Amino acid sequence: MKFATRRDLLERIEAEHAAFLALAESIPKARYRESGVWGEDWSVADLFAHLSEWHRMFLVWFEDGRAGRTPLMPAPGYKWNETPKLNRAIQKRFARHSVARLVAEFDVTHARVLSVVKSLSERDLLTPGRFEWTGKLPLASYVAPNTCSHYVAARKILARWLRGQKR
Repeated sequence: MKFATRRDLLERIEAEHAAFLALAESIPKARYRESGVWGEDWSVADLFAHLSEWHRMFLVWFEDGRAGRTPLMPAPGYKWNETPKLNRAIQKRFARHSVARLVAEFDVTHARVLSVVKSLSERDLLTPGRFEWTGKLPLASYVAPNTCSHYVAARKILARWLRGQKR
């Protein structure tokens, strides 16, 4: 996903965040633990945990990169081709957290990522290779998959699940 301006990126993040939340909030909280939302056993609560953890991972990558360290991406002990395994570990790690806590953590981590994005210049966000740790890519290529693109995917997952419930 390419962005022409910093404003485009911020508007897309905020719009997709609002759309995801609107759909999620239309679901009664009593259903947030129902399995089958994604795959066999993911729930709405698992989606919130998943999104929050990917926010956290981006924030660690960014901080490590800013400190001159090479970020361990996507997470320590995992390679990019192991993201299904990583996602399962995330689901398992947060399974016992309350729904209220998972939703609150999503709000907090989203706000933290948004704060980082707002603090950066258009050059910082959109210039390929501006940060050593991003290689030839612009920082926005790491921001978008962990925010707006992820919210779109989560919204599609929820919509598909809800359609299946109406049959």
